[in-house]
Amino acid sequence: MLGLSASGYNSGMNSKVEIELTHVAATGEAFGRDADGRVILVADTIPGEIVEVEIVAEEEGWRRGILHTVVKASPDRVLAPCPHFGPRLPVKIADGKLLNPSWQSAGCAGCQWQQIDYERQLALKREIVVNILARDGGLGKARKQSRQIAEKLVADVIALGAPEEDSFEGAPAVLDFGFRTQMRFDFAHSKQLALAGRNGEHVVIDACLLHHPQLAELFAGFQNDRNGVEVAEEDESTPESGRPVVDSVTLAVGGTADSLSETAKAVLLLHSDRDDPPSLELELPANVFLLHAGDEPSLELLVGDWSYKVQVEGRQLTAYPPVGRSVGSGHLLAEEVVAAVAAEMLELKTFEHLLELWAGIGARAVILAEQVATVVAVEETEFSSAALRANLDGLDNADPWQGETLSTIRKLRRGDYRFDAVLLSPPDGVIEPELFSLLTRMRIRRCGLVTDEPSRLARGLADIDKAGYRLAAVQPIDLQPHQPGVTLVARFDRK
Repeated sequence: MLGLSASGYNSGMNSKVEIELTHVAATGEAFGRDADGRVILVADTIPGEIVEVEIVAEEEGWRRGILHTVVKASPDRVLAPCPHFGPRLPVKIADGKLLNPSWQSAGCAGCQWQQIDYERQLALKREIVVNILARDGGLGKARKQSRQIAEKLVADVIALGAPEEDSFEGAPAVLDFGFRTQMRFDFAHSKQLALAGRNGEHVVIDACLLHHPQLAELFAGFQNDRNGVEVAEEDESTPESGRPVVDSVTLAVGGTADSLSETAKAVLLLHSDRDDPPSLELELPANVFLLHAGDEPSLELLVGDWSYKVQVEGRQLTAYPPVGRSVGSGHLLAEEVVAAVAAEMLELKTFEHLLELWAGIGARAVILAEQVATVVAVEETEFSSAALRANLDGLDNADPWQGETLSTIRKLRRGDYRFDAVLLSPPDGVIEPELFSLLTRMRIRRCGLVTDEPSRLARGLADIDKAGYRLAAVQPIDLQPHQPGVTLVARFDRK
């Protein structure tokens, strides 16, 4: 969520405004227009509501307000289950009652949409994707035509069902809580695990409803033992005095069981810009690492083993410390659902040959190898490549490659490899036109692009089209419940 700014705010003006909200912005805020036609963005609201807000930021053409009263609530408004969700100020409804009685514990910026019924969340996510493609994708000659094309291209958002082993009478039909297997926390400010707050501060939380049971156990165990992680003492004789040894912490689990054990270990990644390791007094079944920040980051194993196991479609695969970000990272079912959707969208056949770029630890390749004749999986990073080789070992039709993506594709071309389809998930959604030009020259007919960045996808469509590929379909997947973000699998066909 964007932090609130006082830019343009005039404390002498009448800052309270009643507004009807009509649409949703890509930031997740609902918005409407004031009497002067200016857009007013308001967090914690839903399109269709009438609200009273205090204007706290103002620029040419738009304003931002903080919610004070819900005058007319949407039928899709629900009570947020997390006490840390929402603004850290009391919000009233029309009869004067408090909408958020736990507001003093609130302020976490992790979730933005817990006040919205989950079915409505899915509809709003699709609306955001359609709006972005229509506005930035250059799909038609006029705005109306672009909108019509975008509406046809974008399917309904896929919601993930709860795992069968977790089903019981009255259990939720979707996995909108309890799905996260990885999360990074601030540690420096309070010597406790904290998440970013809405206004730039840090919010210490006692639990997170998004956590998988293993991650919840690791979180609670670390909080209980946190005094065992050293924080620097003031010492004027050294330039590093007063700076914490550990400034942030990444917790990760494999989702292989409901609880941690010596056979189902977790990962504790301590981030620091100092060279001296912290002292540890943790009684947790976890592999512990120190990630040294800097121009050339380095990773040091402090306790345990380099690898751990992650659960993917009933398989236990090898993974290494999560030092980078990948599409859908931190979601229990991300790899298997992306693989399933990609296979369907690319219409893969058992006699075809698949190229996967940025293959990660090979979780998708392992699944897709059962559906095609051969898979060549390419990964750039050292840790993921090591896991990729381990996880594809024993598969006769899967070939792991390590190397920079563009140079590896050139090697494959020179080696006279032939592929029917390609699946790629570039880091941070960055789209390189040269990549698609190379894929075109390899005569690959179908391309699946996985991304968490709809805006970058839209802005890259013109270059992809010039390189020889036409956008054929977009399938959104909800790997980020209670947030406006969404993962997309986009299919491109060679022209």
